[in-house]
Amino acid sequence: MPTYGTQPRFTTDLDRLTPEQRRRFRQAVAAFVEDLRTCRFRAGLREARRFTESGSGLTGNPSTNLVFPT
Repeated sequence: MPTYGTQPRFTTDLDRLTPEQRRRFRQAVAAFVEDLRTCRFRAGLREARRFTESGSGLTGNPSTNLVFPT
């Protein structure tokens, strides 16, 4: 049974990445997973805070409408 699902928007955005962007994305995901396992998050993975404090926020961003299986 899958423990996650992808939204069409995510798949479309991922397909549009250049090979270098895709490599960097996979590195960030691997680092995030490692941090989840150790419960210690490195500062480089905390960029979303600056984005939300900039006034742009995530409100209404369709890519943040995550669906978690129950």
